[in-house]
Amino acid sequence: MSTSIKRGEGFTATERTLAGFANRSFLRLWSYPNTFNDRTKSSSGGGQEIADLMVVFARHVLIFSDKDITWQTDNPTGLAWSRWYRRAVNASIGQLVGAERWLDLHPDRIFIDKQCEQRLPIALPPKKERITYLIAVANGGNAASRKYFGHARGTFMIEPSLKGGSHVDLDRKNFRPFTVGDANPDGTFVHVFDQAGLEPVMRELDTVTDFTNYLDARARFLRSGRLAIAAGEDDLIATYMMNAFTDGKAAFVPKKLRIKARRNVVTIPEGQYETYVSSTLYQEFMGAKESSRLWDRVIEMISDDVLKGTSIELLGHAPSTELSERGLRVMAAENRMNRIHLAQILWSALERAVDEGFARFIRRAMIARSRGERNVGYVFLSVAYDKNLGTVDEYRKYRGGMLETYCLAFFSEQPQLETVVGIALDIYRGNGEIRSRSEDLLVMDAPDWTPELEASFATNREAFGLADPKDLESTFRRGRRIKSPFRVKRQKRR
Repeated sequence: MSTSIKRGEGFTATERTLAGFANRSFLRLWSYPNTFNDRTKSSSGGGQEIADLMVVFARHVLIFSDKDITWQTDNPTGLAWSRWYRRAVNASIGQLVGAERWLDLHPDRIFIDKQCEQRLPIALPPKKERITYLIAVANGGNAASRKYFGHARGTFMIEPSLKGGSHVDLDRKNFRPFTVGDANPDGTFVHVFDQAGLEPVMRELDTVTDFTNYLDARARFLRSGRLAIAAGEDDLIATYMMNAFTDGKAAFVPKKLRIKARRNVVTIPEGQYETYVSSTLYQEFMGAKESSRLWDRVIEMISDDVLKGTSIELLGHAPSTELSERGLRVMAAENRMNRIHLAQILWSALERAVDEGFARFIRRAMIARSRGERNVGYVFLSVAYDKNLGTVDEYRKYRGGMLETYCLAFFSEQPQLETVVGIALDIYRGNGEIRSRSEDLLVMDAPDWTPELEASFATNREAFGLADPKDLESTFRRGRRIKSPFRVKRQKRR
């Protein structure tokens, strides 16, 4: 068995809320509340906290700073805003920039406990490959913002022309509190949210791929000079989602206006969020998203063994976080649209395997990819435990060998595949639900078909009784274009 991983939970109420968002969106294996460095560690003291939440996923590193600062209700709104902003936003920027610098200088000295005894279990990508996101979550001012704007949610207005110190320049022409732009103009873009703004973003974009795509697009858009103002983060995310197009990707400007809009400044007015959530498209998408949670649950089910240190040997490989994380990462890299399709395929396979009493059931799946994306295939294998297969350990070894053979068969029949992820389960129906007694996860890259491998594959194919390719059920999904009813308002650049 591997070593267990003890994650933090957040020290304050707002940090715990942030950790909950992360658990649902980024999943636990890649999300680490309260990370520390050992700069201040001594025999009697602990490390220094560098981030309230750190997410490490492939090339992406997301660093969150969470501040909960009391609003000074006895001061004029402008003065209270400037004082609150300095303590909530500027202080977060200092923490975020310091954390980014520490990662650059000491990537091997990041810990998930204050005693600095357990290092960050997910390896950081090399600096030259790393994509770092800095996110400041500034709490404590939302009640005042709701009152100021007379709005139920009161998320920050977004005005990209505001830079650095201009956010708190009370003498600035057209000064307006509760408005944010580019808070760190000379460095890595810092995304500033309060919980009221972050919550709809993480609810709508609840995979690491969808969320980081949004942050990438958001930073580019806000620094492009093409956005005049957005009424709020909720309206900004609604605009992005309503302009979704093929492959589940989205944009802030409708496709037909993108060329024209390069010569115009875009305004995102109030009310787009209400338009979005009241649309038929939204209701359909929410229903489909709910069914796709099966994919998330499978990732979390296997991750649970990794976090608890209860993973077991597979195909002669000793269990390790690194070994399991790679296969889980491929699954977790799927965006929500892909998960909808994959969950449908997986669920139909599980239902047939259980309800029709198959001792063995196999289903394979491929998703159409955009140019430049890795071609990934999935093998879903259900093999019921049978005492004729020997002990449980012998059964697991047998099932693992069969899974490997099915994965190789997929490569053989679909040479364009670059990676195949295999999932083997021993499932049953209990209390009306489909449950699993045990799971195996295998990830393979396209093999070098040496004569020895071809001979071994042929032998195993016969030994496991694999069906001919034409008899194996495979599903190939294409992206579905979503028609956007959103209309963007534009104003001429002055």
